[in-house]
Amino acid sequence: MHAARTQTDRGWFGADRKGAAAVEFALTVPILFLFLFAALEFGRYNMIQQTANNAAFEAARQCILPGAAAADGQNVGLNVLKAARITGGSVAISPSTITINTTTVTATVTVPITSNLWTVAKFCKSTSITKTCTLTSDWVDSTQ
Repeated sequence: MHAARTQTDRGWFGADRKGAAAVEFALTVPILFLFLFAALEFGRYNMIQQTANNAAFEAARQCILPGAAAADGQNVGLNVLKAARITGGSVAISPSTITINTTTVTATVTVPITSNLWTVAKFCKSTSITKTCTLTSDWVDSTQ
């Protein structure tokens, strides 16, 4: 004899799946949140790298202008970092004294990871992001 199948309110064998959706949800949601927060954190890390690169370029660009000083470049670089809400960053300009005979200017921007990220800092080899930009001055001394 064959056992007859009976249909309940929830379909065939519905009583056996009671609470399964809640268990599946409880098992998959932490993984979903892990991937979501990891994507946000690595996106922030990439944004900090790009901002540090841009700050180094803008600082060096400011310093190759006629009559510029190293402090002008530092202020421009720090303002770029501040606009992106990056804290604890520093800008160094080389040479520290810019004259009319200065041919190249190098700006180095350093951003600490630990004060700007939540978790990625634990997985990085270094504790800071450093970006450098060297630009050549295209203006000449007209007094010679």
